[in-house]
Formats: sequence, C-alpha cells, structure tokens
Amino acid sequence: MKDSSFIRGNVPMTKEEVRTVSIAKLQLAKADKFLDIGTGTGSIAIEAALLHPNLEVTTIDSNQTAVAVLKQNLAKFQLTNIHSILGKAPIELEDKFDAIFVGGTGGNMAEILAWSFQLLKPDGRLVLNFILLENALRAMEWLETNHHSFQTIQMHVSQFTKLGQGHYFKPQNPVIIIETRKED
Repeated sequence: MKDSSFIRGNVPMTKEEVRTVSIAKLQLAKADKFLDIGTGTGSIAIEAALLHPNLEVTTIDSNQTAVAVLKQNLAKFQLTNIHSILGKAPIELEDKFDAIFVGGTGGNMAEILAWSFQLLKPDGRLVLNFILLENALRAMEWLETNHHSFQTIQMHVSQFTKLGQGHYFKPQNPVIIIETRKED
C-alpha cells in the first residue's frame, strides 16, 4: 500500500517499504490473531488486515491523537476486524497471539518484551522496528539475556526525487528490524 493511502496528521507511521518487510517477517498467512503495539496511524495493522481478511487484529497505543487517526483510517478502509485500545503497554489481555509487532515501546522495553513472549502462542513471531540504535541494542541485549534467538537487519530506503534540474535519491531514516519467535 502507498503511504499516501493513509490519513496521517502528525502521527508516526511505518513507511511503505519497511512496512512490507515487517509484515512479511510476521508470517501472517496462517495466523488467527495479531497484536500491534505502538500502532501510530495503524499502517501495519491495516495493511495486515487487508492482506489477511480473516485475521483478528488488536492495536494498542498510548497516544490519544494516534488512536483517533487510527480510527479515521479504519473508517476509510471499512475494516471491522481491528480492535483498538488506548493504553500504555503492557496491559492485561486475555488473548494469545500468533504474531506481535512492536512499533514503539514508550520507554517500557523490558516489560513489553517479557509481556510479548507471555502473549505469544508457541512458535509465534515477534517483529520490532527501531529508529534509535540504543533502543535496538536494549532489545537485542534483552533477547540474548533471556535466551531468545533473533535476526536483525537495518533498512535504508531512498526515493528517486526531482531536485532543481536534476534528480537524486532522497534518503529516509534507516530502520532497524528485529525478528524473533517464541520457541516451544
């Protein structure tokens, strides 16, 4: 999906190319339930729900403006399989999830990682996105300390853009993507 498809306002959004890779790493084809933590505009949740119409999606964000923008996007795309929660993770949830995406931790890295592994079904996927190196390093340290294997990549995306009489590749912020799973 194009970034321009989403209502955004001043709310953070996972960009198109990073969104595509992150959703692929979540491996949602056989998933029933998906949790999006720090959902922002809801771009990950919405694209996942559109790609997998039978997927039951729960989103959490602590920012009231973000939840309002998410609800506008849900109405725009006429999605009924996404349930949004205004709150700061971790919160009490009864469901177990096949996949969890973390787009923001709000300073609760260790708590959110521990909580995510409690909420994941066996062999469930956890994908985290970071723009700050320090946050990615904290996540990797937590995963190592708690004996979880993981894979980390950094994506650099640049878009071909006109500049005066010529063109250049306008860089976006690099994003660190960490992928792990709950082992049996």
